[in-house]
Amino acid sequence: MYLRFASPAHVAAELRQSAVAGESPLWLLCVADTELPRVPELLESCRGEGVRVCGGVFPGLIHGTRVVHNGLLALPLPGASQVAVADLSAAGPRWRTPPSGAGAHSAYVLLDSLAAGIAAFLDDLFDRFGGSLRYVGAGAACRDLRRAPVVFTGDGLWADGALAVLTPEHMEVHVRHGWTRVLGPFVASRSRANSILELNWRPAAALYRQSVEALAPAFAGRPVFPDLGAAFPLCIGREDSEDVIRDPMGETDDGGLAVLADVAEHSPLYIAHGTPESLVAAARQAVEACAAGPRPARYFISDCYSRALMLGAGFRHELAGVATALAALTDAVPEGVLALGEIASGGTRLLEFYNKTFVIAASRP
Repeated sequence: MYLRFASPAHVAAELRQSAVAGESPLWLLCVADTELPRVPELLESCRGEGVRVCGGVFPGLIHGTRVVHNGLLALPLPGASQVAVADLSAAGPRWRTPPSGAGAHSAYVLLDSLAAGIAAFLDDLFDRFGGSLRYVGAGAACRDLRRAPVVFTGDGLWADGALAVLTPEHMEVHVRHGWTRVLGPFVASRSRANSILELNWRPAAALYRQSVEALAPAFAGRPVFPDLGAAFPLCIGREDSEDVIRDPMGETDDGGLAVLADVAEHSPLYIAHGTPESLVAAARQAVEACAAGPRPARYFISDCYSRALMLGAGFRHELAGVATALAALTDAVPEGVLALGEIASGGTRLLEFYNKTFVIAASRP
């Protein structure tokens, strides 16, 4: 449910009053970044009300056919849900509270999208549970990409962190992006974490810029973020599933290309391009794929912030298409977040950190 942030005390009281009698849910809160200064007081109010919460801060919230930049979304998860907490770094994750899979069927994963070691964290989580869980999640961040604490539990906010919220809910996850390979393959001949240092044994930033400008001369001289990367992202080739899009975020001092999340050396890379029509159609296809099976209790959407930037005013068409497709399945309005990186696995593939991608999860008790 969507809540306006009238005051931290009011939100905490509304969460307490919204709980079903006799139940003590774990509330997963997705907070608009404009409300970040008030989150510490909200957590204090929730502790005072005896309300269990965890969550993250995002560049925007999806509510119906609109993106909203204030308030929060509150998802009531079963009281048996567990919160595992990790610190992220290039050396690998350090679990403050290790995850336990007892009784869990699914996991909501929220993490600081600007932290190092995201791929290692997701690999660690998948190594622990593999296909026994279904996963959905989002990269938390502020719209201006400033470094800030953007994930939290009831104990407080922190930066460079991640949450794995394991829940007994059953979940069905679908992923679509609508981007098409237009140039490549290239080889990530040298990379370091989320920096591609060389493509085809040449400085990555220069080759990427040269390639994009050859495809679209109007982009000559424009910045990598948001202009070049918005229209011509990179993608890691996957032959048996959706390619994994990587958002170019800028040039490094040593001529490399900074991207959102890690790229392993020797990965096959392509330059991709999409049209507003192909992106909108892909989102709708993901929703329509949820039609099989029992009626879900909840839908959660993780949609990319840079995808919204690319579509601009046309993003309303994507949300309208999603709402129309969902109307055939539920009376509930679409709800979710604009993310810097989308997390998904239906259990049969590795846990991936996507960019510029639409993810929807249908949850059932």
